[in-house]
Amino acid sequence: MTMKKTLVVPIDFTPVSHEALLYACELSVNHDIEIVAVHVLDTKLFNQFNNDESDEVRAIADQMMQDMLQKTKNDLDNFLDGLSVFYGDIIRPLITKGTIYEAFNDVAKTYNSPLIVMGTHGISGMQHIFGSKAYKVVLNTPIPFLIVQERSYNTINKVHIALKSAEQLFDYAKAINMFAGLFNGTFVFNILSGNITENIAVPEELKSISERFSFIHAPFSQENIVDTTKAFGADVIGISIDDADNQSDAVYGITQDKILVNQYKYPVFCLPKRG
Repeated sequence: MTMKKTLVVPIDFTPVSHEALLYACELSVNHDIEIVAVHVLDTKLFNQFNNDESDEVRAIADQMMQDMLQKTKNDLDNFLDGLSVFYGDIIRPLITKGTIYEAFNDVAKTYNSPLIVMGTHGISGMQHIFGSKAYKVVLNTPIPFLIVQERSYNTINKVHIALKSAEQLFDYAKAINMFAGLFNGTFVFNILSGNITENIAVPEELKSISERFSFIHAPFSQENIVDTTKAFGADVIGISIDDADNQSDAVYGITQDKILVNQYKYPVFCLPKRG
């Protein structure tokens, strides 16, 4: 039996995770796709008490864990309540344990998910120095992400994807083809190196949607990728994730972690780090 594909949406009960859930619902509505709304429960403190020598302490810790699980289940059910009126019974709530870096990988693999849709709260205060949590999660996950800020859902009509070379089309063809299957809009592939956009070899996975994309060569010498996306009239930014490219503004005109929290609040389609 073939498992139905899912979109994984991390939930932390904040408005931005609700926006991410709405994006997932809209992308799933016309497809045979379910949504797994997952909340990661931090159990480090309880695990510490569970190793205590005292039976009484372990019993108290176990009861506290059960109470926390029940409260979290209620909170998650309440958070999702009402969406079925608009989207039907396509959302599956899930509570899991562990770190966010491991949990999303495990859930996505378990449910055969081709995409994780995650909200980000932006970079503020000390996060300017240490980077956004969203970027760190994306960097450690081999699955494509759609990163959403707190912005109401907009229909995706055009996606602007920046690629360092035409060869990267072959690296990311499967992920791009998957994303193309979730909406009816077009793609603009901005090939940053070279200056020839004609006669570019197209991977087999993309030939069936070739009428939906075009190639341009628009390096970001004067403006960053976010401004270029706005100039193209695109609705989503696409970037390949590589920490080596995140060390300097010289690569994309703005570091990758800040693209995720761009000033226009565009959703960002993140192609996973290679190898």
